[in-house]
Amino acid sequence: MFIEDIRNDFYNVLLGNRVLLLVHYDVDAVCACKILQDLFKCDNISYTLVPVGGISDLKTAYDENNEEIKYVVLVNCGGTIDLVDILQPEEDVVFFVLDSHKPTDICNVYSDGQVRLIYKDDEENIPNFDDIFRDDDEDEDLESEQERRSTLEDVVERRRARKVWEERRHTLLFNYTQFSYYGKPSACVALEVAARASRCTTATLWAAAVAAAAHEALHQRSPARCLLDAEPLQRYVAAAQRHTAGDVARVSLEKDAPLPLYRLWSLEAALRHAAALAPLLRLHARSGAARLRQLLADMGFPLQQARQAYRSMDVDLRKSLLTALETAAPKYKLPVPTRATFLLHRPHAPPLSALDMVYAVMALIEHETIPRAEGFQHALAALQVTGENDALKLGVAAARRALEAVARLANSILSSRGLMLAGPFNYFIVQEGTPEASAVRGPLWLREVARWVSRGAPGGPRALLAAAPAAPQRCLLLGLPPRFDQEPRNLFGAAFEQASAKSGASVSLDHVDSSVVTLPIAQRAQFLDALTALLA
Repeated sequence: MFIEDIRNDFYNVLLGNRVLLLVHYDVDAVCACKILQDLFKCDNISYTLVPVGGISDLKTAYDENNEEIKYVVLVNCGGTIDLVDILQPEEDVVFFVLDSHKPTDICNVYSDGQVRLIYKDDEENIPNFDDIFRDDDEDEDLESEQERRSTLEDVVERRRARKVWEERRHTLLFNYTQFSYYGKPSACVALEVAARASRCTTATLWAAAVAAAAHEALHQRSPARCLLDAEPLQRYVAAAQRHTAGDVARVSLEKDAPLPLYRLWSLEAALRHAAALAPLLRLHARSGAARLRQLLADMGFPLQQARQAYRSMDVDLRKSLLTALETAAPKYKLPVPTRATFLLHRPHAPPLSALDMVYAVMALIEHETIPRAEGFQHALAALQVTGENDALKLGVAAARRALEAVARLANSILSSRGLMLAGPFNYFIVQEGTPEASAVRGPLWLREVARWVSRGAPGGPRALLAAAPAAPQRCLLLGLPPRFDQEPRNLFGAAFEQASAKSGASVSLDHVDSSVVTLPIAQRAQFLDALTALLA
């Protein structure tokens, strides 16, 4: 069931109770968790925090931590599965679900109160209760009684009506579940909770800004939806600016370039690793380096200046960056290279872009050497807005390495014809032993490679599959829709499920995002053949 009052029906219910907080490994979930942690600290709500990676992790975390717990808050996990059926909780346990993954499981929607959904996205076209559920036992008893009293024609008519209802139910459920997609960022919903509770601080604004930037940069929502999602956040930021002194941390909305980490890197490196621009400059081609140098020349930036740390560049060049980039972009058929961006301003520190924070959090969550649970804690610490932030430094350094690996891998795939055609979609496979394989063993960075390759691929937009080594002898496989930057709804989740049944491959559908699966490397070709036949 959907709650009606986000403060009284959700937050106030938690006051004075111990809470189990289950949070998925993604940028939006980390940001929402940060906001909830700050709220719980303000109101002395005791909680147990457990990050989870998939459905099996979710079940294990609940089983191990449910003792004396009556309230469970799930962030970006649990919404797309039948929670009561999978977790088998006691009847007095209440689940509050804040999940941007869609579509929401229909059993959660029509729960009698044990599962309470915190936010309803207006894109969800949920079927009516009577079209999906009916009391089979009662109907069978009634039919048996009526059959004894009715003519043969009446019995046939009732059975025909039941068959029509079942066919309609199947069609409605298929239409409802055939695409997976994302709703409003959970951190933006958590920000509304903080605002209603009069707890809207710079830290909560910054966490929500990073989540909104993640949905936009990772193309989890269409551009129009991203603008609508960020509108309340913009109002809160504007209101906070009017009451914030100049010597404290503050969040602002300004025009900026979508170049990753350019204030913390060099301009040339940022352009070379910008997934929104580099594929369109065809940096993977032999003439790519010359094309990048020509772009810098057209912008009026000497190569020596562009290659040194941004903070060491000439002040006049830094001030002219956005104008120069906008002027030079049309010649290279680049999209508008500036956009409104949230920035964090801190005393005695350069401004920090929300986009940079997105990459830092991604790098900490999927760090090559740090365990995921530890990386999750580092990601939470990196979001703090005051004081020395060692976690942020760790995240920025890791993000640089990850972006370099993504660029090398994507350029290698595009230049060596590693992108293959399989009927209705393209696909590429990152082979075991590839130097960059360890950097893309998780879905966040592998999807970044897929977006880069999709933009740089010849022949127009096509659906894309990406595969990379995961656990020993197993691989990660994810799907990207053809026009992911405009319409990110993804049909690969439902297709993977059907192809798994048809191929007989041992496919794990454990991921929270249904467009991501794992399977044995030995069965990958068999699975791809079944998927090709299914989508042909």
